[in-house]
Amino acid sequence: MEDPQEKDIDVNSTSEKVVDDNPGNSDESDGAKVVEDSQERLETKLSEAYGKQDDLQNKYLRVHADLENIKKRAIREREDAVQRTRSQLIGDLLPIIDSFRMGLSEASKHEEARNYVEGFAMATNQLENILSEYGLSLIEPTNQAFDAKLHEAISYEESKDMEDGIVIKTIRNGYKLGEKLLRPASVVLSKKVKAEN
Repeated sequence: MEDPQEKDIDVNSTSEKVVDDNPGNSDESDGAKVVEDSQERLETKLSEAYGKQDDLQNKYLRVHADLENIKKRAIREREDAVQRTRSQLIGDLLPIIDSFRMGLSEASKHEEARNYVEGFAMATNQLENILSEYGLSLIEPTNQAFDAKLHEAISYEESKDMEDGIVIKTIRNGYKLGEKLLRPASVVLSKKVKAEN
């Protein structure tokens, strides 16, 4: 007969083996779970990092676009300010140019003032040339059809030869600065004489 103590030892050693085998399997599955968990956490962090990168890149692009818009607006505002100042200054000089022209017209009627008229005409032409370099142009509407955008009718004259609405005389010259009208030309328009029956 076998000793019961030996039997207990064998049973215990067998149960210990079984117990020892299970913890080994459990360590492997626990290790796999830990690896999977850490891999999931890394993937989550990676996707968060990509999301933050996309967000930062979008913010950067928006800020860059805003900065470009600010630069363009500043340039446009500066150009507008220069154009307004130029328009105002040249507009203030127009009555002086008118006075010079009237003075030249009157002085040229006197033969003894011929030398003065020539010098004065040169100075007036020089002023007009300088202003034309800045974009000032004369509106000369005589013998053209009336254009309400460029002309200001101040009276009518009857004419047998011309149709209605043709500019007969220019009383005061008009000027444009580039494409902008500074002052309309004051004109006299033709009015066709009606034939009597």
